[in-house]
Amino acid sequence: MLTKLPTKSPDSPNDKPVANKFDPFRPEMPQIPGVSPGSRQADRASGVLNTQRLVQIGGIVLALLLIGAAIHWWVKSKSRAAGNASSDAEIADQNVPAPPLPNPVAAVQDGPTVAATLDELSKPWDAKKFTFIKVITQEHFDAMIIRLPSGEFWAFSLQGPFGHCTLQYVTNLGVLASQYKYNASHPMVVDPCDGTVYDPLKVGSLGADTWVRGEIVKGGSLRPPISIDVKVRGRSIIADGIE
Repeated sequence: MLTKLPTKSPDSPNDKPVANKFDPFRPEMPQIPGVSPGSRQADRASGVLNTQRLVQIGGIVLALLLIGAAIHWWVKSKSRAAGNASSDAEIADQNVPAPPLPNPVAAVQDGPTVAATLDELSKPWDAKKFTFIKVITQEHFDAMIIRLPSGEFWAFSLQGPFGHCTLQYVTNLGVLASQYKYNASHPMVVDPCDGTVYDPLKVGSLGADTWVRGEIVKGGSLRPPISIDVKVRGRSIIADGIE
């Protein structure tokens, strides 16, 4: 009697081929006693993280170094620029000429000149020299002011009307008689170059109804001295105009 052997279903798991666990493109990791494959994977992942962290730290350090170098260069360039500017300023200061010292005479150039004070000319025939300045042309003239017996003041340019001779105020009557051959009863103004004598108490004509003080009483000059207008303001005598 034939015994019928039981047949296996094709779907039976025992009929499925056993999967080949060997991968020729991926070498099998050696088995280390006490180390499981899971722990090796964890160590590998930790190493990757540590490497990434070191790279990040290195990048941060490099960036900080670059920033520090940039700041150092900027500060150094600013210091150099400031030093150059200071040197240029010092050179410029050396090349700039020093301002001129103030001229005490020029202090009155923009206005009338104080010729004298009433205290300086308190008595008849008192006199004082001063410098008159033309406001428009800024010309300087040596001048003199005399207090006359009437209380009036006569100011005039010491430069002769013609030529370059300087007029003189002579109070010594003997000098007037001996040197200028003129017998005077009061001080006179003279031209030492041509011997002309001008009388402060007399008024001479310039023509065209123009009269000026200092008439010629001896000599050959053509006209009296150039007169200067004066006014009394408070205790000061101001010279504010010239012919």
